[in-house]
Amino acid sequence: MILVIDVGNTRLKWAWLTSTGLSNQQAIVHRDAKPGIWTAALFESGQRPTRVLVSNVAGSGMAKTLTQLSKKKFRVKVEFVTAAQEFHGLTNGYLDPSLLGADRWLALIGAWTLARSALCVVDAGTAVKVDSVDANGQHLGGLIAPGIHMMREALMSKTSDIAKAAEHSTPSLAGILANNTIGAVSRGAVFALAGMADRAAEVIEQSTGVKPKLFITGGDAGMITGTMRCHGEIVPDLVLQGLAVIAAQPVQA
Repeated sequence: MILVIDVGNTRLKWAWLTSTGLSNQQAIVHRDAKPGIWTAALFESGQRPTRVLVSNVAGSGMAKTLTQLSKKKFRVKVEFVTAAQEFHGLTNGYLDPSLLGADRWLALIGAWTLARSALCVVDAGTAVKVDSVDANGQHLGGLIAPGIHMMREALMSKTSDIAKAAEHSTPSLAGILANNTIGAVSRGAVFALAGMADRAAEVIEQSTGVKPKLFITGGDAGMITGTMRCHGEIVPDLVLQGLAVIAAQPVQA
C-alpha cells in the first residue's frame, strides 16, 4: 500500500494506492492549523504504507515535518517528486525543467495519462495555474495568477473604501452581478479567473489547431467552472493521480 500526498499552500490532500486502485481523496487545511490537527489525520489513521510519495509546494518546513513523521510513524523514507525533463511521452516545456512546480507537473502527468491528447489543466487553489500540452505531449507552458481568496485578501488589506464597504455588506448570491461590495469582490475574482482560463483555452486552440481537452482541479474548481464558457471535466485529485502514475513505475535500484 502506497500513500500519496499533495501538499498545497493551504490544504493537504492524500489518498492510498492499493492493488485495486486509488482511494478517494481526503483533505485537511494545514495552513495556520493548530499543531497536531493535520498531522494526526494523516499519521494516526492506523494504516501503514510501504512507500510515501509527496508533491510539496508548501516549503522546506513542511518537507522536514513530513520526513520526520513518516520516519517515526511509518518507518518509511519520504519520496519527494519533482518535475523532470520527460515522462512517458510528456515533455516539460520549461527552459529549466526543474523549476516547474511539482504540483503542475504531476497534474499534467495525471491529465496526460487520462487523455493522451491535446489538453489544458486549470488548477484553482491558493494560486490558479493553467498549463497546456499539445497532441504530441509537448508542454506549451503555463500561467499563474492569485486565487480567489488571495485576490479578495489583497483588496481587503490594500484598500480603504472597499474594505470598509465590505464590512457593512450583506452577502447575497442572487443574480449574476453583485448588489453588495463583498459579493462584488468575490465575483470579480471568480470572473477574472474564469476569463483567464477561457481565454487560455481559446488561444491554445488557435495556436495548435486542436481543441484541448479541459481538466479542472483544485479546491475552487467548482466556483470557476460555473462561470466559464468552456466546458471541462472536474478531477479533484488530479495531482494525486499523477503521483499514483509515478508510484506504479518500477523502483530504480
